[in-house]
Amino acid sequence: MKHYTTLKLLALASVFVTAMAFSCQDHHIPDPVTNCNRVDGTPRALNCEFEFVKAEFYTVDRYPDNPPRYDTIVYATATPASPKVSIEEPRYAAWIVSSVSLLYYIDLPVRVTIRRIAPKPAGTTGYLLRKDFAAGGPSNVEYPTYGGSLPPDEDLTPVNINIPVGGTFTYNTGYIWYGAASDKPPYINYGIDGGNNYFLVQNIETSKLLRQAPYNYQFYRDMAEAKLLFHPYIIPSDDPF
Repeated sequence: MKHYTTLKLLALASVFVTAMAFSCQDHHIPDPVTNCNRVDGTPRALNCEFEFVKAEFYTVDRYPDNPPRYDTIVYATATPASPKVSIEEPRYAAWIVSSVSLLYYIDLPVRVTIRRIAPKPAGTTGYLLRKDFAAGGPSNVEYPTYGGSLPPDEDLTPVNINIPVGGTFTYNTGYIWYGAASDKPPYINYGIDGGNNYFLVQNIETSKLLRQAPYNYQFYRDMAEAKLLFHPYIIPSDDPF
């Protein structure tokens, strides 16, 4: 339980590293009705405000210059049309935090961009940026990628997204995976092999409304103003250096 509590706090904190809003206009703006379906494929009762443009998984290399020099290298990009994300392990057992139990902890930096496709509703108080989020199984259950349970909306810190229709908003965060690996010499098998992972953005007031009658929505994905589905794969390394 201590593992889950600590990891949940890290997961909630890391989304607020950096946020940038860009008011560039995009002439290709999707219809907010046809671009907004629920998990079961039916249209959402209310128009969606956003769409995800991309999520860029990156690493920062530090060079010992004076002053130090940093290079940001994007090694995988998820988009609605290209959801596969291949993640290369930098060295053998790089993310193993316990050699006895083979527990792993992965926290990758990500730069995420969304685009507004419909006006902000009156009464909007803020937005929630969900991550570390998976779904699957016969009942489409939603759960965190670090174990335990998903944080409720009130445990997330709201952000303001003040951009016009067609404008984009970019924020930096981290995506966490935590669990037990298995030793498959000469590799470590992390068991991260293409599951359904997501980024979500929610309007706080719209989510409250959709939870109530007559809507009674239960899935966060149905309440979200946009969702980006991606499928992560770990490419294991057999190089110990």
